[in-house]
Amino acid sequence: MLNSIGKLSTRQLEFPAQLVVSSNAISKSEDLFQQLIAEKTLIALDEGVRQLAEKSLGLLEHPNCIVHAVKAADYASISEIDILCAQQQVKTIIAFGGGKVLDVCKRLATLRKISLVVIPTALSSDCISSPVAVIFDDNGKKLSLPAAIPNFILVDTDICSQAPLRLTQAGVGDLLSNYSALLDMEYAKEQTEIDGFSFLLAKSAANEILYMEQKPLNTPTVIKQLAEGLILSGLAMGFSGDSRPCSGAEHLISHAIDYLQLGNGLHGEQVALGTKYCHYLRQLLHLTTLPAQVIATLDGFNINSSPAALGISKAEFFEALKIAPKMRKGRVTFLEKLEDIPLATLEKAYSLAFTD
Repeated sequence: MLNSIGKLSTRQLEFPAQLVVSSNAISKSEDLFQQLIAEKTLIALDEGVRQLAEKSLGLLEHPNCIVHAVKAADYASISEIDILCAQQQVKTIIAFGGGKVLDVCKRLATLRKISLVVIPTALSSDCISSPVAVIFDDNGKKLSLPAAIPNFILVDTDICSQAPLRLTQAGVGDLLSNYSALLDMEYAKEQTEIDGFSFLLAKSAANEILYMEQKPLNTPTVIKQLAEGLILSGLAMGFSGDSRPCSGAEHLISHAIDYLQLGNGLHGEQVALGTKYCHYLRQLLHLTTLPAQVIATLDGFNINSSPAALGISKAEFFEALKIAPKMRKGRVTFLEKLEDIPLATLEKAYSLAFTD
């Protein structure tokens, strides 16, 4: 392990000022909303959840509230909200919706340094609290940009349990991929400094959902534990200062799939695919592998986690695998010497991971 004695000091760690994960979380936070809307507040939402926002939030007609529908997670959307905030002297943004809305608002809150309330309507990834926003550039490529950790996080489990099942399954995939990322942290510890606290937090986050596959996914217990796990996962990245505790080789494969614009998978599905493949490749290379229960939980929740399920051919998968190690400069994973692994071994891992 690298010697970091000379750098030892205490750290100032950022936490949301308020976190509520419960049934009726929104109604339980009425006092907070009354304080916020004393000044200009922008409510950003998915157009598809406008009625849900009106019913549960009840602020859309308030004179101090400006409602804006986010069309895409791109620069244009950020610019639109930025202009509104400047013109109306907005002090707080309430992000109500899925990852698209949350990522745009987190990025905007970073740029304008204003308060942010996050109310997810689905638990599809750890973007709820992570210091990263996934934004598409003008060429349609995904970028991971620095973003603000929300000031307030309200997860209404009643709302999230009504989300499309596939979105919740993707959230499970994203959370369980932490186990794979942590193996790469261990692998890299002789080459780079490892943040032990963020390691512990990312592991604790993933533990929230392990062994839960025998319960229906959208039940209150599972939704609550998934939400708590995803929030802890995002904070682990904040403490680390990068995404390493929750993003290893499995995420590099997903980033490569995004870069090549392959298939139709959600982020959590793609990293679940990467997690499976990396598990069997590590096994063939005689490296430490995932606990067996991780694969059992992925399969138990019926997560789309094979190339065929995501509309990716075997040839396309290997095209993505080839460039995966180059997707994050300086990110050390067990794929760093991919070119030295025999093709037969790579293909054997594919046949073990995927039955299609």
